[in-house]
Amino acid sequence: MAYDRVMDIIKHPREPLGEAEAAPVQAVQGAVSFQNVAFEYERGLPVLKGVSFDVRPGQVVALMGATGSGKTTVINLLMRFYEHSGGDITLDGVDIRQYPRDFLRRNIGVVEQEPFLFSRTIRENITYGVGRAVSDEEVYAAARAAAVHHVIESFPLGYNTLVGERGVTLSGGQKQRVAIARTLLKNPRILILDDATSSVDSETEAAIRDAVKQLLPGRTAFIIAHRVQTVMNADQILVFDNGQIVQAGTHASLLDAPDGFYRRIFDMQSRIDDEVEKEVGS
Repeated sequence: MAYDRVMDIIKHPREPLGEAEAAPVQAVQGAVSFQNVAFEYERGLPVLKGVSFDVRPGQVVALMGATGSGKTTVINLLMRFYEHSGGDITLDGVDIRQYPRDFLRRNIGVVEQEPFLFSRTIRENITYGVGRAVSDEEVYAAARAAAVHHVIESFPLGYNTLVGERGVTLSGGQKQRVAIARTLLKNPRILILDDATSSVDSETEAAIRDAVKQLLPGRTAFIIAHRVQTVMNADQILVFDNGQIVQAGTHASLLDAPDGFYRRIFDMQSRIDDEVEKEVGS
């Protein structure tokens, strides 16, 4: 049974990466638009329902909401891991289905909640997927910007250190910063941060946040997060619930809606932070 399932996956046809109606004629600027977008994994089971928003090049957009509310689905549609079933998604005014998938993904960098590292050296993990020859100086610069160079240099073999399968020899924060260095080296026009600081301690979170600041300038960024502190400086905050955007605005404007989902999250997290601070102080 398990063998049959594995073989089904191996034999499944690959998605076409280079096919498109029109080849891109200019560099990606990063303007993203979703207009009345709908999506369902199975017929009759909608995941997104009429999602609409516009993002200008260089803007930072935060996506918040409960697990299963549709945040990650938005990102999967943007990268064409799935095709939307209704509405329009455009990048720089062009329907994303006119772009080859490999072109889209070359221009989109992702830092995941649990980044995958291969059982190779740290240098090979940082340069993975860049698609060009990379000098040691470029690798070091990316690692410094990601606040991980000093950590790597402290290892006996430095950048030639083998990290083990899934990066087991590194801590969660170190793996996260290696992934950020990899993304910096790729230099994408669109950046996706998928809850990148949710599973680390406060000190490491601060270091990762500083590293992320090196990624943001000049890029369109989507930040998926559960903590208000992570998204409060975003240009737009989109709050999802049951496959729809139920609130949209800045941190200040969303706080002015006392009965809104965002304000309830803010009050709850502030209360928890205050209680923890009191316990530590006592």
